[in-house]
Amino acid sequence: MRLPSSSTAVAGLAAALALALRADPVCLALLVVWRGLAHRASPGSVGEGPWLRVALALAFAWRMPGWPAAALLASLLLEIAAARLAGWLAARRGIALPGLELHTLILAGGRAADTVAALVLAAAILLPERAAPLVAALAGLTAMGAIARASLAVVLVRGVRDEA
Repeated sequence: MRLPSSSTAVAGLAAALALALRADPVCLALLVVWRGLAHRASPGSVGEGPWLRVALALAFAWRMPGWPAAALLASLLLEIAAARLAGWLAARRGIALPGLELHTLILAGGRAADTVAALVLAAAILLPERAAPLVAALAGLTAMGAIARASLAVVLVRGVRDEA
């Protein structure tokens, strides 16, 4: 894992810190700045998407411990592991998997996964009585994306093996 090298990453980490410290207005403003900077970045740039979402999930778990935060952390770690495994398998087989650099919400979303995470966390801050179902839904979507990425890797690797 590399240190944050962009203003986008710094804004995301600052939002996580504000979330953990219960500085809600600051956190909401930093979430907006984080996503605004990310959408202004060049389309080809690879961000720290899942790692920043892990930082936000850790901050959320610090603030509101419970099974939704644990499920979100587990699903994010599953997403990162699936991406790493898929990349390793693709490199080993000499094929290119589509979208490995995308931190996606069920593969097709691109930067949408980070935006959805920011919106869910903002909603959890603004509606604390609805935080558990919102974060659990985000955890489910993240886990589905990780499973989709792992499934795609398996299909492509089997396809390469079957052609040989």
